Amino acid sequence: MADKEWQTDEDRMIARLLAHRDVITWVIKRLKSEGISCERTTGNNSSGDILYYKTEDEPRVKEVIREINFKYNRK
Repeated sequence: MADKEWQTDEDRMIARLLAHRDVITWVIKRLKSEGISCERTTGNNSSGDILYYKTEDEPRVKEVIREINFKYNRK
């Protein structure tokens, strides 16, 4: 995505938003597959993009995010 030449600034913003939407959807599916009850937030929630309900799930949620981050953001 970073190497693409965009025709407009709007095209770039749209591509970033679509990628963000898809990543959040993917993470939610992954969490649900592990039995973690969660959903997408709305209204530009300042607390984040994913709401999970049980505080005891927090360590696993963070671990899943770290795993994904490590796998896809290594340089």
